[in-house]
Amino acid sequence: MNSSLLVGTRPTRERVLEKLREAILSGRFQPGERLVERELVELLGVSRTPIREALRKLELEGLVTTVPYRGPVVTRPTLQDAQQLYEVRAALEGQATRLLAARAQAEDVACLERCVQEAEEAVQAGDVRAVLAANNTFHDELARRCGNALLESLIDNLRNRIILLRVESLSLPGRPPQSVAEHREIVEQLRAGNPDGAREAMERHILRAWEAARRQLAEEGNR
Repeated sequence: MNSSLLVGTRPTRERVLEKLREAILSGRFQPGERLVERELVELLGVSRTPIREALRKLELEGLVTTVPYRGPVVTRPTLQDAQQLYEVRAALEGQATRLLAARAQAEDVACLERCVQEAEEAVQAGDVRAVLAANNTFHDELARRCGNALLESLIDNLRNRIILLRVESLSLPGRPPQSVAEHREIVEQLRAGNPDGAREAMERHILRAWEAARRQLAEEGNR
């Protein structure tokens, strides 16, 4: 990330906010990591003012937490917050997957298959951030294609919090290839046009992601 990424016609504060949000959701900045104002100024090549404005907005979004004597850090969800979010995810994304399986066209399955292939290649390359990006796209596309605009909107409202926990779960050793294999299972159920099987595959995937996130959060809490 450097100042060249901020070239554009939109106000600097908007572009700084976008880049910092992107850095958090891509795993560039990890949960619990300090966001040092001086370092961000050097990284982005801007003044302190848009950095401070962006950090305040990211705190309102729940992506940044101000910790006494440490300053702003990337939010690390509590175990209770994580459990509640995964429970809601299982209900919403399970239903979205069921709806998609009942109506999926070849192009829908092909799109999700490409996401899985990209993630598999990233696993082979040992690139966890690329796995995260492909997995994010997989879930975004599945929600977008489910055919229920309200359900898609509900999932989208939780998107940033979900991705923050996805960063945690994919940090657990061995979890990235398991996650990708679970996505492939979901695609196979969609290809078969099996609504109940697709929903169950998604719910199993989210349950296993919760277990990975729980273990990772517990381990980090004991450090």
